[in-house]
Amino acid sequence: MESYTINIREAVPEDNDELQELQAKCPQGTTIIVSNVNTPDFFARAKAYESYKVFVACEGYRIIGSAACALRDATVNGKISRVGYVFQAFVSPDARRKGVAGQLLQQREDYLRQQGAVLAYTLIMEGNLPSMRYIESRGFKLHRTLVMPALVVRKETNVPSMGRIRPVTSKDLVTVAELLNETWQGFEFYEPTSAEALAQFINRTPAYSSDSLLVLKDQGEILACLGFWDWSQIMRITVKALSLKIRMLGFLLTTTRILPEFLKPGDIMKQIMLTPIGFKDAAHLAVLVRYVNNQALLSGIQQIFCVCEQDHVLLRSMKGFIRVNTAIHVYVKLLQQDISLSDKQVFIDGIDM
Repeated sequence: MESYTINIREAVPEDNDELQELQAKCPQGTTIIVSNVNTPDFFARAKAYESYKVFVACEGYRIIGSAACALRDATVNGKISRVGYVFQAFVSPDARRKGVAGQLLQQREDYLRQQGAVLAYTLIMEGNLPSMRYIESRGFKLHRTLVMPALVVRKETNVPSMGRIRPVTSKDLVTVAELLNETWQGFEFYEPTSAEALAQFINRTPAYSSDSLLVLKDQGEILACLGFWDWSQIMRITVKALSLKIRMLGFLLTTTRILPEFLKPGDIMKQIMLTPIGFKDAAHLAVLVRYVNNQALLSGIQQIFCVCEQDHVLLRSMKGFIRVNTAIHVYVKLLQQDISLSDKQVFIDGIDM
C-alpha cells in the first residue's frame, strides 16, 4: 500500500469550514447512506465529552482526513479505569487506500496510551464489512453486539397519567445520579455518575440543557429520568441512498398507510438520541418515552434512538412504536498489559453514536 507523506496535527477552530466541506464528501452508513456534516460548529459533536481530541491529516496545507477520540473513566472488569473511544473518522475520496486512515488511527492510539487509557473501543453498524475488516486488521476484536432501536415519530401517543413529568432541577441531580447508577450497575464500560458530573455534562454539551433531561416524579419519588440530545441542532444529516431492507420497510409502511411518506434521497433527517436513561421499572420509562415522542412530533423530529443490549428491559418501554433495530458491534483493543474484559453486559452512552 502506498503511504502518503502527511502531517497529522490537532484540529483548530480555523479548520471548521474545511472540515465541514470534506465531511460532506464522505457519506457514511450501511442501511441508510447519509451525508453527515457537523454544523454550524464542526467540533460540537465532540464537546459532549469532558476530554477529547480532534486530529487532522494534512498534505501540505490541505486537510485530507480527520478523526476524533475521547477519554473517560469506565468500569473494566470490576475496576474503574481510563478508556478511549475512537470515532468520527473520514478521509478524502482521492486520498483513500494510501494509509491515511491508518496513520490517523495510530495517532489516536498513541495519544490514548499516553493518557493512561487501558483500552480503546469503537462502534460499527451492521453490514459495514469493510470497516469491520479494517479495524480487525488493526488489532481490534469484536467484544459484543448491541442494538440501536430507532423509533419512528409518526403520531401523538397517549401518555399514561402516572406522576408528574418535568425538566430536571439542580435539586434533583443527586437522586437522578443514584437512579442512573442503580439502572446500569454492573455493566461493563459504565462509569458511576454524580450530581456534579451530570451538571457538567448538561452545561458543556451543545444542543443540551436542563430542559433536555426529564424526570417522572410521583409521591415525592423520582421513578424515571430520560434525556434527549437533538442531533438536528449540531449536524445536518442528508439521505443519499437506502438499503433494500429500508426500502422494503418504507414500501410496507406507505402502502399500508401507516406513514404518509418515507425517507428518500435528498431528505434531511431530524433525529434525537436518548441519554441518559434511568428507571425503576420499564413502565415508568414508557411514560417518558411517549412524552418525548409527542414533543419530538411538535419539533419535526422523525426518529428517536438509543443503544442497549439486545434483550435489555428498557426495550419494553417502546411497545406500540414502529421500531427499526440496527445491530451495533462494539470493537475493543487493549492498550495496556494485564487488562482483560469480563463477559458482563455492556453500557454504551448515546453520545457515542
